[in-house]
Amino acid sequence: MTPRAPLPPASPNSAATAGTPATSVRTVAVSAAPCAILTRPDGQAQTLARALHAEGIDTLEFPLLHIAAQADPAALAALDAALASLSSYALAVFVSPNAVMHALARLTYLQPANGDGTTNADEVRGAGEAGARWPQTLPVAVVGPGSAQALADAGIASPGHRVIVPPGGPDARFDSEALLEALDLPALAGRRVLLVRGDGGRELLADTLRANGAQLDIVSAYTRRARAPDAAAWAALEARLASHDGAERCAWVLTSSEAVRHLATLLAARYGTRDGVHTPGTPQVLAQILAAPCFTSHTRIADAARSAGFDRITQCAPGDDNLLAALKTWADPIQVKHDDR
Repeated sequence: MTPRAPLPPASPNSAATAGTPATSVRTVAVSAAPCAILTRPDGQAQTLARALHAEGIDTLEFPLLHIAAQADPAALAALDAALASLSSYALAVFVSPNAVMHALARLTYLQPANGDGTTNADEVRGAGEAGARWPQTLPVAVVGPGSAQALADAGIASPGHRVIVPPGGPDARFDSEALLEALDLPALAGRRVLLVRGDGGRELLADTLRANGAQLDIVSAYTRRARAPDAAAWAALEARLASHDGAERCAWVLTSSEAVRHLATLLAARYGTRDGVHTPGTPQVLAQILAAPCFTSHTRIADAARSAGFDRITQCAPGDDNLLAALKTWADPIQVKHDDR
């Protein structure tokens, strides 16, 4: 598809409230361009959004999770202790790009400039200095290329450092299962392993490493919390859906199963359930939302979307390049139809 002129996103009406039925939201002008609804945490969708805009695809930021540096004193003490003894570990495992960025920011700023035991945004951006502080003898394992890129941005990459990542290719899987297959688990028996993650999450990595005899330390570098999109985001979403062929011209981009489960909770609170009682004045909105196509990058996310009631699910290969390609394929006939008018 030939790249098209970028289209500015719709300007939502900030007077709408998150709990207000759709019928009370004043009309918001929207373009006829296809629109990708991006559900990543604040600040983590810009790169994909820019690529979509370059293809003439509008975007609507609809963040469902909030990510922040770890601030709990006990969790920070455990993280600091691990970072102070990196040379004692046989392997360090990071579960996500957020784990990489926040842990390495903490490594670089063990005495935070803001003086309250937390890590601020400038310190996270300063994580690039961490590569010089990371022991070259300590290999790092990550779940996917996003985390590997975050390590490289911080100066931790081949040939100076050994980074273990599941192999790519058409059948690539970037998840805990694939990483465990890439590790030499017997070689870790009796040796210290550091697992860096956020609060909560899957236990498969931890359980399997322990089951294979690793002496595992788990530390939390960041917090992950469900958040509700603001009134402007709800207003923009409902205006898109209310426009001509709205459900056909909107597509959800779902990149976290936790976020999808939270979305299902938000939709039920705002509109009711598909086979239950709807909020007065919004009998069609939930059906329109669930009728819109959605794009995911993992089986677990697709399963969560299906459980939430979505019917039109496209599972892409991992990575933003594959998401972009799939969204371009979806958007192309919509753009052609619009251009012909």
